[in-house]
Amino acid sequence: MSQDLNDLLDRIIEDTKRGVKRRKKVKIPERKSDILRLSEAIKRKDKAIIAEIKPRSPRDGDLIGTRDVLSLAGEYEEGGATALSVITSPYFGGNVENVSKVKKSVSIPVLYKDFVVDEYQVWEAFGYGADSVLLIKGIAPVAKLLDVVADLGLEAVVECHSAEEIEAAVNAGAELIGINNRNLRTFIVDLETTARLSAYVPKDSIMISESGVKTPADARYLFKCGADALLIGTALMRSGNPKEFIKSCLE
Repeated sequence: MSQDLNDLLDRIIEDTKRGVKRRKKVKIPERKSDILRLSEAIKRKDKAIIAEIKPRSPRDGDLIGTRDVLSLAGEYEEGGATALSVITSPYFGGNVENVSKVKKSVSIPVLYKDFVVDEYQVWEAFGYGADSVLLIKGIAPVAKLLDVVADLGLEAVVECHSAEEIEAAVNAGAELIGINNRNLRTFIVDLETTARLSAYVPKDSIMISESGVKTPADARYLFKCGADALLIGTALMRSGNPKEFIKSCLE
């Protein structure tokens, strides 16, 4: 199983590249919605939650059950989420059309979350109404794509997994730094990753701790480590009352 998980990231990246190649033949919709600034939304809050719509997990299977994307988005916003993350990768039960649906139904910023490997995906995020995109250091050509993101008026959360990656992201111009507590190859989660790497994030940057929150106590710990925002997915998808879970994490 561990070997399967170790190979999973490579399979996802290769399948993503093939999927992008196919989608390049399809015209991207013309954007009709205003762009909401994720950074400003986070700065307005003492604590911020980016609530994720994650229909399934390669490891845990189905997460959405009989619920639908729009009802979840509404619950997340009512619970006090600062922004929504919408996974578009098929490996997580996502699709890009969900970005457009969610954007039309909420009044908070929407993050396009995928394994971005190509400039096309940034244009796609823009066309379907996303306000920001996730770029993973080591997978996305971050320096190049940050220019595209800026040209379109979007923002990028640059996900990092080491002090070296944080330094490179900041030098490339990243202002929103994501620290992922999950190892993308082993799926092992360690909240101490945020505690360890927070010292390398400049004070004028926005630090977002991603993955691993299972309880409100976990959220409190990560905020105490200096996170400006938390990106929470699986715990919210598993919660019987995601609205109250978000509220508890913000208390």
